[in-house]
Amino acid sequence: MAASNDHIRQTIERYVAFMNAGDADSIAALYAEDATLEDPIGTHPIRGREKIRAFYAAAAGAVRLELTGNPRVAAGEAAFPMRANLGPDHAIEIIDVMAFDDDGLIRGMRAFWSADAAV
Repeated sequence: MAASNDHIRQTIERYVAFMNAGDADSIAALYAEDATLEDPIGTHPIRGREKIRAFYAAAAGAVRLELTGNPRVAAGEAAFPMRANLGPDHAIEIIDVMAFDDDGLIRGMRAFWSADAAV
């Protein structure tokens, strides 16, 4: 049975909280063992929970995420807008898209942003 929309929304909230707390291990635990991460879109995808954990270890806590709209959830996937605050005068507008497996773990995440998304 597919993950419920409520579970997916809660996972997104936990993802943001863990990022802001600098907790790469807890972020990685939200992902399936063979998940993929493409952040930003157009870069080589990272595959596997341990490599994903290493990716977040470099960024978690240094970036403050803020949901800027309600997640749109359908058919085991979610898209949601965020602002990544990188410093007092530097932020990037992002849209993340996550796909979830039947166990409610993230099986894929794609982050849509580029340097021209800075605000």
